[in-house]
Amino acid sequence: MLEHPRKCLTTIAIAPIYKTTYVLLLVGSERGGVADLARALDSRLFQVDYATSEARAVNALNRSHPHLILLELASLDSVMLGLCRRLRDSYPVPIVACSLSSREQDVVRALDAGADDYLVLPMRPVELMARLRAVIRRLGGNGQASPNGQRLVAGDIEILLDEQKAFRRGTEVDLSPIEFKLLALLVRETGRPVSHSKLIAHVWGPEYVDCRHYLRLYVRYLRAKLEDSPQSPELIQNEWGVGYRFEPKPV
Repeated sequence: MLEHPRKCLTTIAIAPIYKTTYVLLLVGSERGGVADLARALDSRLFQVDYATSEARAVNALNRSHPHLILLELASLDSVMLGLCRRLRDSYPVPIVACSLSSREQDVVRALDAGADDYLVLPMRPVELMARLRAVIRRLGGNGQASPNGQRLVAGDIEILLDEQKAFRRGTEVDLSPIEFKLLALLVRETGRPVSHSKLIAHVWGPEYVDCRHYLRLYVRYLRAKLEDSPQSPELIQNEWGVGYRFEPKPV
């Protein structure tokens, strides 16, 4: 049994360099579906460690400085979502949540709590490995500079691609890696509609093209940070049935 007093939770941490063994920290029971799934991963690529409580997980996270967190949500209540928020606030690393629930509202709640991705259980080890590697590629800080230049400017929005920074009216906007990637594509395509599928494939990967709720959530995040009135957006506009279009304000 877990030492966590009420809920079962699972966290996996993983190093971001493909050429080395990935270090995974599994927090939760050493028995059961997620533990069995972790043990079934290729041992040449993954080294699994375990912690049986949130406190031990925090100690391990501080000690090993992981680069990815996989959080099993045994239920999507305030306890587990609060844990997700605490991890997001305390560790500047991607969080992948996993749960038995495939309901869209549960996916959105987990993403709202700070998760960068959401996996529906059960899944095969090869699928888990592919999804973890996709997150690492997407968020692991190994992005490449655009061949079209290192700086994008559209109205009062400026994006420094090399530095992964965005500014509005000269003030830096605090963006997550996903938010930055989404904004950079929209600004690069200023004035042109960008389809849902293109945005999702660019930011999350082609295997996520059916996950429009991810896109809607992060567009909402961007609007909250960039728009003067997020409820009446002017910069990131809907192209109904198509996608979104970035329309800069004149300066």
